[in-house]
Amino acid sequence: MGAAKRAYLYITRKKARSILLFVILFVMGLFLLAGLSIRAGAKQAADEVRRTITTGIVMELMPMDGSKVYELSFNEEEEIVRSVKIPILSESQIEQLLKIEGVEGYFTEMGYGTLYTGLDIHPGYFTLSLQEMEKEDPEGLYTDLEEIRAADESRMHSSGVYAVEDGRWHPFFANGALELTEGRNIELGDRGKAVISEELAARNGLQIGDTVEFYNFDFISGERYGVPFESEIIGIFQINFEQDLSNWTAEDSILANVIFSDPSINYWEQVEYNSHYGRGILAPESERAITNLTLFVEDPEMLDSVQEQITSLSIADWSYYNFKRYDGDYKAAAKPLRTILTLSTILVIIIFTGTFLILSLILTMWIRSRKREVGILISIGTKKKGILSQFILECFFVALAAFLLAGLLAVPLTNAVGRSVQKKIEASTSVEGYEAAVDYQGNITINKLPSGQMNLEYALRPVTMLSVLLAMLLVSIASVAAASRQILKQKPREALKGG
Repeated sequence: MGAAKRAYLYITRKKARSILLFVILFVMGLFLLAGLSIRAGAKQAADEVRRTITTGIVMELMPMDGSKVYELSFNEEEEIVRSVKIPILSESQIEQLLKIEGVEGYFTEMGYGTLYTGLDIHPGYFTLSLQEMEKEDPEGLYTDLEEIRAADESRMHSSGVYAVEDGRWHPFFANGALELTEGRNIELGDRGKAVISEELAARNGLQIGDTVEFYNFDFISGERYGVPFESEIIGIFQINFEQDLSNWTAEDSILANVIFSDPSINYWEQVEYNSHYGRGILAPESERAITNLTLFVEDPEMLDSVQEQITSLSIADWSYYNFKRYDGDYKAAAKPLRTILTLSTILVIIIFTGTFLILSLILTMWIRSRKREVGILISIGTKKKGILSQFILECFFVALAAFLLAGLLAVPLTNAVGRSVQKKIEASTSVEGYEAAVDYQGNITINKLPSGQMNLEYALRPVTMLSVLLAMLLVSIASVAAASRQILKQKPREALKGG
């Protein structure tokens, strides 16, 4: 009699044992199918997020005294010239970095300033401060408040101005917090151009082609000085979330008041400031040194490779730079999905390991009770491999039946478990998508928050079903092998004594 027939006869005769084995393997198969399906759905969604969220590598020049980086001299026009004296990145070398595979674009920190525009802007701290002063001193009799009043009047009409070379790669636009709705963004080579918010445009009746004038002013006295800088409005953006504002949020830290301009505004501001306060005028640099650069990479998985390629280039001494990842937005967006991936992986490991241990324990007890059967089979010439094959086939037949039933019930269970986990995770995440933070200098950063909505599909894929079937068979074989090891080592006479 062959091993397969003996296995079939044993299963049909020992119904209680077969049913118990069936239940254990059925539970294993059902939860493995559910766990792996949920994991596959989360993995697919995470891959989609990975392809859509901007990531990159940030290179920052290490903090050091300016005298170690730059040296000053006079040019032929007797202007003070600043030149770099250590091997760091220059503007022309960025082109070599852009040729690296996977690099999509770049952003360099061009500076931020608070400039008077005279526009009607979203009110903030200084507007409220001035209103309070007017309540206390409506006639303006308190001379000690005159300077504070003048400073507040300038600040309540001032915007935070960000100088950019290529506006589409500014982090606010790159992560989707701001989105252009009219016109275009700042581009390389622009001079005297500006991009403003929809609210700022609506408050002041501004549109594409209109002009905004910027003024420097003294933050203490509020005095405006120098000649204005004129910028043509070339784009209007919308804010894709609601900024959390308090009574302490200054006007220049409110996104609705932010204006993006081209880098030419930096030199104008420096010249006006130095002229007003009697300082030396620095001539424009012949080539700008890059102290802060973000290279945007198309796929987060390429970040290590791109960094290796960067440091292999001899265009700069990279020991002067600190490298860090610009992947906060990706990590935030993928955080709920990574949680589901982790939970589903833990579930799969627990089910796999637990089933193996339970089966090994049960089969060990069962096989020990079959010593007499084993002794008889060996006595009549059945090889130990044949006996082991019988034990394995017994589990195989039961496992196959359990798998088929688990496959029928896995879809509703997967959807129920997956949706339940998804709802709990979504309930703890943000629906806003972004969060604006303001540092002590008034600089705004916008962080992407975990999304409150996840579109996950929990379909049973052929590869998942095959993986589960193989896992069930592997657990069965491993459990039988572990349980049979001792008894198959015994001689027929020793086995027959076992009764």
